Amino acid sequence: MLKDLLRDTVTIRTKDGTTYPDVRASVQRGQIITQRSDIPIQPGDEVVRRLPSGIDEVFVVDDPGFQAGLHGIPAFYQLRVHRADAPARSSNVGTVIYNLTGPNARFNINSVDSSTNVVNQAPPELFEALRVAIQSRIPAGQEQQDLLATAADLEQETGKPGFAQRYAQFMALAANHMEVLAPFIPALTQMLSGWLKGA
Repeated sequence: MLKDLLRDTVTIRTKDGTTYPDVRASVQRGQIITQRSDIPIQPGDEVVRRLPSGIDEVFVVDDPGFQAGLHGIPAFYQLRVHRADAPARSSNVGTVIYNLTGPNARFNINSVDSSTNVVNQAPPELFEALRVAIQSRIPAGQEQQDLLATAADLEQETGKPGFAQRYAQFMALAANHMEVLAPFIPALTQMLSGWLKGA
């Protein structure tokens, strides 16, 4: 029987000031059950349980959870409650600051990134890697020197009107060394496309 489980004695205080002492109940974490369906319990009412130490535990009703009687089981309340001394939940949303840097920085919240970035800025690491590849994998000589000089000019002209001409010069020199320079061509071509769109 449900009443056999109601081993706590509580006092119910309604918002209108009415007090109902000596109510049998079962106090559990986050809920209190009582068969006193005659008490008009509403959200915001209080349920007080006195502990053996003499301290009162005060619970605030969030949802009365009235259950109608059925199949011989009398009506009862299954109260959803929280402790009155629990820390208040803050409804204020704190300030969140996102620092994004770099030419390809993206910020998405609950969305799919379908954007395409066009970079008109020469990433230093791209040209540094290009120089290392030319110096380490292309034999020393006039072709290596011409490629290094043209790559330097290309870096200096990034985002400027002379970029397209420097790109054409570099590609003409690179044609004989594609096995070394092929990994860099897509990035340089994207930079050219970005410059043409912005021109």
